[in-house]
Amino acid sequence: MSVKGLITPAYMTLAMMAEMFITENNRSDKLAFESILYVETENKSDFREEPPDFFVDLNLDQVIKAITDPKKDYKLDSIFYNSLKNINNVTYRQNVFRDLQNDSILHSVKIFTEKVEKMYRYLSGIDRLYKYQKERWLMDSAEIYCEAVQTLFKDLTVESPESAGIKGLLEYIGTYINSESFTKLRDETSALRTKLDAVRFTMIIKTGKIVVKEYNGEEDYSAEIKGAFHKFSESGSVMKKVRIPQFSGMNHVEAAVLELVAKIYPETFQSLLDYSQRNNDFIDSTLGKFQKEIQFYLAYIDHMAGIKDVGLQFCIPEISEVNRNVFCYGGFDIGLADKLSKEKKAAVTNDLVLEDDQRIIVVTGPNHGGKTTFARMFGQIHYLGSLGLPVPGTGSYLYLFDSIFTHFERSENLDNGRGKLEDDLVRIKAIIDRSTSNSIIIINEMLSSTTLKDAVKIGKKIVSDILKIGCLCLYVTFLDELASLDGTVSMVSTIVPQNPEERTYKIIKQPADGLAYAMALARKYGVTYDDIIRRITS
Repeated sequence: MSVKGLITPAYMTLAMMAEMFITENNRSDKLAFESILYVETENKSDFREEPPDFFVDLNLDQVIKAITDPKKDYKLDSIFYNSLKNINNVTYRQNVFRDLQNDSILHSVKIFTEKVEKMYRYLSGIDRLYKYQKERWLMDSAEIYCEAVQTLFKDLTVESPESAGIKGLLEYIGTYINSESFTKLRDETSALRTKLDAVRFTMIIKTGKIVVKEYNGEEDYSAEIKGAFHKFSESGSVMKKVRIPQFSGMNHVEAAVLELVAKIYPETFQSLLDYSQRNNDFIDSTLGKFQKEIQFYLAYIDHMAGIKDVGLQFCIPEISEVNRNVFCYGGFDIGLADKLSKEKKAAVTNDLVLEDDQRIIVVTGPNHGGKTTFARMFGQIHYLGSLGLPVPGTGSYLYLFDSIFTHFERSENLDNGRGKLEDDLVRIKAIIDRSTSNSIIIINEMLSSTTLKDAVKIGKKIVSDILKIGCLCLYVTFLDELASLDGTVSMVSTIVPQNPEERTYKIIKQPADGLAYAMALARKYGVTYDDIIRRITS
């Protein structure tokens, strides 16, 4: 880029835009932008580097892995491991997602991150380079950086984002590009590039020797060489593609030539060395942090895209710290949906509603009918919602929990000296003891190792204890008796009426009736009471 291009009115316009933006938004009640993930501080003592205990039960370990794997370099996992406890942070992220639903804003942000990634690639290998080469790569990196920052500011200004997060970023950049540190970096980079672009030299190779001298109008043999080899590019000639290795650096001969060129232009190359000393840490820390944090949004947007391609929908839920009357329409297990989308199939969607004094959803029905998937969906939408993410569904209202506890079936552990029933009871007691009215409990099939009578008695006690706590719960069980207790809502996995062995994977709100399913099977196979009596008497 020439110096002429860097002092065109475009720069003046950008500076004027920044000044105007700062003036219009310079209100004393605004906090300085620090993070695109948090507007208020979360409790750092609760921050975890490892996934929560319930991740495996809800299949969230695989979900988060699928989301973060394409961006491993950014180490996003821990952000997904920490649900938000501050409703303002949830809303802050949700509004950023709303802005990123604008394709132009999303495109501008992606272009910025791609340029900054390119800059980091340059910088990552800089220590392995030769003298002058590493300084030039630093200058090129700074040039990419300046262009990325200015372009992002210009693009976002045109799009007028509405979220506090991206508006705060825009205001921050507007101040930054007018700062002395940035303008000095930009202008120094521009001036140095002009100097380096003016470097001309003549290289003479003869009898194993290389002579480098100042350029004095000697003839350029490039055109002559091109003409000599022109016949090899004529039509009809056989062309064979050869893979030529790409080198990011120079070899020792080229480095030696560069040293000789530096002696011809000592002032220019000393300027390059001085520039490197002054600007070896040119990246603004807040923008560097933004580059990493915005990947949280981009990774999830990329993950949603494949699922949306098969017709499923995501929504930004309303989140409440108080109201437990939750609902979700058109929800689905995001892990299952991702797997099926790769086969160009869509997961079955389901609705759930808790209203009035209902706190527990009791799910019954035939095995392999989607009950566990439904339980996972319930946990997933609440957890993803607590991260400020869009959730599976066409519309939802969710509760901001303090903890999620899961009790899923475990194979008997011979090492702890407990039988399966005792182990189930020890685990559920620990959950009940730790739960608060703000918790969510998800139970999936327990008490299968005891008698039906005892299972019903214990199950009722568990439901009673959870109702006393007042927390939300989803309980998958084979015990129909639990679905009719006060404070519960009954949901049933359904079958195709004409073929009771065929599952619809639809979970609907209706009274539990395991007997109806048993009768449907009996009728299909001709083993109802009447069928058996008819055979005996005939």
